[in-house]
Amino acid sequence: MKKILIAFVAVIIVAACSRKPENLELFSAESFAYSMNDGWEANASVRVKGFDQKEKNGKYSASLSYTVDLQLPDGVMLWKIDSGVLEKTSAEKMTDLPVNTQIELNSNKFKTGTYKIIFNIVDKPTGKKGSLWSFFELTN
Repeated sequence: MKKILIAFVAVIIVAACSRKPENLELFSAESFAYSMNDGWEANASVRVKGFDQKEKNGKYSASLSYTVDLQLPDGVMLWKIDSGVLEKTSAEKMTDLPVNTQIELNSNKFKTGTYKIIFNIVDKPTGKKGSLWSFFELTN
């Protein structure tokens, strides 16, 4: 009985120590477009949690890089239509961060229909990745 208990405890310790790092969790993706004189402006956002935070002198900092892809109604992909780095510092530990984008879509290149906007986010310190998408309509 003692050997079984020791083996059980050893299995639990090995399992706990060999956990893979969690991926980023992206949630609450939203997007919409509104009409302008020569086309539309698309606005999109997503929230991110599960990123690494460094603490220094009582302040927490996080660093996320992102790219945004756009799938047209006909299925054609436009890669990296927006990109950037979000550096955030806070006096308190952060639970999540918003990533936002604004893209102008002129009526010469973009037509009415359903578009898919895709956020690809990387936690710079750990390399953890996550993706999430949302749909929006371009209408006359």
